[in-house]
Amino acid sequence: MRSFLFIIIIFIPSLAFASVASEVNKANDLYKQGKFDNSLKLYQEALDQDDKSPIIKYNLGTVFYKKGDYTKALGYLEQAAQDKNIKIKPKAEYNLGNVLFKTGMQKANTNVDEAIKSLKESLNHYGQAIEEDPKDQDAVFNQDFVKKAIERLKQIKQQQQQNQQQQNQKNQQGQQGQEKKEQQAQQNNSKNQKNQKNQQSSSESQIQKQKNTQEQAEESQKELDRKQAEDLLEEYQENEEPKKLLNYMPRKIDDRPVLKDW
Repeated sequence: MRSFLFIIIIFIPSLAFASVASEVNKANDLYKQGKFDNSLKLYQEALDQDDKSPIIKYNLGTVFYKKGDYTKALGYLEQAAQDKNIKIKPKAEYNLGNVLFKTGMQKANTNVDEAIKSLKESLNHYGQAIEEDPKDQDAVFNQDFVKKAIERLKQIKQQQQQNQQQQNQKNQQGQQGQEKKEQQAQQNNSKNQKNQKNQQSSSESQIQKQKNTQEQAEESQKELDRKQAEDLLEEYQENEEPKKLLNYMPRKIDDRPVLKDW
């Protein structure tokens, strides 16, 4: 009876690991077929059984990246990157670089400063990937690409500032011109009421034209920024694929109690 119990204790962990490994392998196959929702379900079931596995977390982060859910991808990949396993960290760092680049470019149309900040974080992760694996040419390529993207975003920001400054000057000149017309209108106040109404109407019309011109300029600048951001993303598609998934490997159980058969 004791020998029987001894065998059961030894094989229960092995059976559990085999079950997790089977789910991860199936999820990997579904991922390769582009069935991301199905693979995601299996990864999450595997994580329920082994919530400390950096491999499962890495795979989850990678599939969330492919689904475009960059927030969740970031969380899982950051956890995976903290692991000291040399096979996981450089891949996780590389994928984090991809996530942060995508996140940054999504902000390029609304907040260039935030976009640049995200891209700089992306650079750091590519640097970590290269440090862990100096032969990673994809990371080297992406690092160089993101550096250029940051410079282009800085140019966009500079252009925005110049355009805003020019628009402010135009508005100021228009305001000064309007004030002169109002002064002239006051001097000619002795003219008949009809002429005064026409002057007021003309003044209001000019203000509306200035407003419309400003709105058109702002909208045109937004379109320019959007187009430039889209161009950067299109260029990035060539090398935006995440690093490949990892097969499940159970962690060593160091705190297993010593069992005796006597």
